[in-house]
Amino acid sequence: MDQSQAKALASIQPFIHLATTTKTPSPRLIAELIKGAISAPGAYIFTELLQLPVVQGLRATESEPWLTLLEIFSWGTYEEYKANPSLPPLDEAQTFKLRQLSLLTLASPFAPTTKNTTANALTYTGLLSSLLLSTPQELESLITQSIYSGLLTARLSPTSSPPTVHITSVAPLRDLRPQSLPALLQILQTWESRCVSVVSDLEAQIAAMRATAQQRAMRERKRQNEVDSLVLSNDKHLASNDNGVVSDAKGGNARTGRSSGSGAGQRPPSKRDLDQQMEGEGDNEDDEYDEGRMDLDEGIGEGTAGFIGSGSRGGLSGGSRGAKRNRGRGSK
Repeated sequence: MDQSQAKALASIQPFIHLATTTKTPSPRLIAELIKGAISAPGAYIFTELLQLPVVQGLRATESEPWLTLLEIFSWGTYEEYKANPSLPPLDEAQTFKLRQLSLLTLASPFAPTTKNTTANALTYTGLLSSLLLSTPQELESLITQSIYSGLLTARLSPTSSPPTVHITSVAPLRDLRPQSLPALLQILQTWESRCVSVVSDLEAQIAAMRATAQQRAMRERKRQNEVDSLVLSNDKHLASNDNGVVSDAKGGNARTGRSSGSGAGQRPPSKRDLDQQMEGEGDNEDDEYDEGRMDLDEGIGEGTAGFIGSGSRGGLSGGSRGAKRNRGRGSK
């Protein structure tokens, strides 16, 4: 049960208790109970009081106008009250409550739409006419107090064209009018058909989204398969090139085999091929460095030997010339 309904039912219980516990209540007493019930703060639901046999016993009596007034407070509107001049007069608090209840009826989703009402929206002009209010300020005060009382949730748009009251929710505090079930069933059937249409549209959109997702997944798988096949073919091609290089190296023509393996019309080298090429260049540099060292060592050896050889030859020739001079001097 809604919280607003619980409060409204609790507010009407004292009057129901008096009507049921009083022995042989007079029509005047029942009329006073009705007057007190429609004036009680927080009392907005009158069905339980209206269905009591002692209250229904007012029909066809001089107190019947009070029964009619209670019916209007239960499911009627302020316009209906003003259209029946034989009904008892209302004080200010009773008039304000009946206008609040009439506002709930006008804001109900089951209320028929007119030129002054749309789905979940009520114009200032239509509300002023239905509630018999003279100024927009009175209407705004009524709606504001109804919002604070928890009767409805709404938003005022006084600057829109036309000025409008946007209804969000309405408390279930109004009773069903007699003979209103066929119209209510028609409204529910219309609502059901709209729900079915919305659900079918949602299911169609979901199916379309799933089909699009499946097509996207198939394209991704196809693209991935193509990439995988290209990678495998490239690996096989590189493996065949490596085998050619090895066979040429065994035949003594490694350089020719490598150059022939990277000819035109072949795939670009992969990362593994580049790594092998870099490793080969590093080996060549080491070989060239070793050959350079060997050449340098040989050059140094040859220079040293030449130097020693020339020195010894110079020494020997120098010694022979010295001996010849000495013999010459001795002969003289």
